Amino acid sequence: MLIRRTAAGAMVGVLVVLVAGCQGSDPATSDAIGTTPTPTATSVTPPPSPVATPTKPSPSTPVSTIAGLSATKILAKAQAAAKAATSVRMKGSMSDDGDKVVLDIRLAKTGGQGTMSINGAAFSLIVLDKTAYLKISDKFWRAQIDSKADADAVIALVGGRWIKTPLTDKDLGELAAFASKPKFFDTLFEPTGTLRKTAPRTVDGVAAIGLRDTDGTLWVDTATGRPVRLESSGTDALTFTEYNQVTTPKAPPASQVIDGKALGM
Repeated sequence: MLIRRTAAGAMVGVLVVLVAGCQGSDPATSDAIGTTPTPTATSVTPPPSPVATPTKPSPSTPVSTIAGLSATKILAKAQAAAKAATSVRMKGSMSDDGDKVVLDIRLAKTGGQGTMSINGAAFSLIVLDKTAYLKISDKFWRAQIDSKADADAVIALVGGRWIKTPLTDKDLGELAAFASKPKFFDTLFEPTGTLRKTAPRTVDGVAAIGLRDTDGTLWVDTATGRPVRLESSGTDALTFTEYNQVTTPKAPPASQVIDGKALGM
């Protein structure tokens, strides 16, 4: 069960496209941008998240019954529980071609939002249907653009706003994985090689049973069958919480958005 790197790795490519587009844009001649805001230091903060409403736990199979099942049957229950959930929060880190990606994403059925960082340079994202909004920190721009003058120009051009971009472009299409829980989360738990059980233990405060394959270990809640934590090689790990407590995000206010077309995208 490899931690899914496809969408996270795609983020690196997506942001490279953004950097190239922004560097190719001339703030003095771009009619679509209007007046360029006075540049201010931009730090990335997570988009406002809905207040989680506690839900009553659904009836569950006794711990001894789940723990006593075969590894294959426990995995089937975990996959079914993952698909049955309407939403989830994923938090953790992974490596992708030498880059360290840290994420904290909330996924609903028809949208996703959260924060990510690549080698410590952060950005926020909101993905709704076929549209993505990205709010990128000054640190990220400066890490990706060699020239300080060019970086300053891009930061001034964007002005701390959300960059709106459609997901129809082939270079940006992988972002669609964050558009809904089914697209990213429901296909996360596919075994690689032989699957076997580990001894039960408490993981993130939850009584869990481990399912180990050649790539890592999936920890499953023995009471609900839900995935709790997915560990891969090295320090790669994702935790899963807030099941059925996340609502669909909203697009940022228009006054805080700049169209990606104005940036040459």
